Amino acid sequence: MKNVMMKTAASLVFGVFLMGAAAANSVKIAFVDVQAIASQLPQAQQVQETIMTEFGERIEAVGQLERDINFNVEKIRRDGPTMSEAQQQELAEKIQQQQRQYEELARPLDEQVRQRQAEERNKILALIKNAIDQVAAQGDYDIVLNSGAAVYAKDSYDISERVVRQLTSGN
Repeated sequence: MKNVMMKTAASLVFGVFLMGAAAANSVKIAFVDVQAIASQLPQAQQVQETIMTEFGERIEAVGQLERDINFNVEKIRRDGPTMSEAQQQELAEKIQQQQRQYEELARPLDEQVRQRQAEERNKILALIKNAIDQVAAQGDYDIVLNSGAAVYAKDSYDISERVVRQLTSGN
């Protein structure tokens, strides 16, 4: 009797292992490289163009101010020994005023550009997420991982190209 129970328990344990292995084989897994997908999208290039259109004049003004500061710093370094004390003082004050103006313009502009880039990046990531969901549903995938989450995966599990096609086809 004890022997029959041992055989039955062993059969049950073996059956559970087999069922677990069968269940593991039926899980369909894929991965995507979100950064590579984003870099292939025309929307990513449009983001830079949009930001340059939106902030281009202000970026150019800050750049010109920076060039002016550098010019004046070089001028005082180069011509300082031949300038009068009053001229040196006047140029130094002008540089300080330009630097204050630069700080007042550059820091808020940088923050606004970063915020705008983040908004646009989030829109693109939402499009990518939607496309991944659609490709995963069409391919009956149970799990889709970001490529950075997998230590190793065969290229055959990569559905990035299908996601790009989904995004560019507009479906």
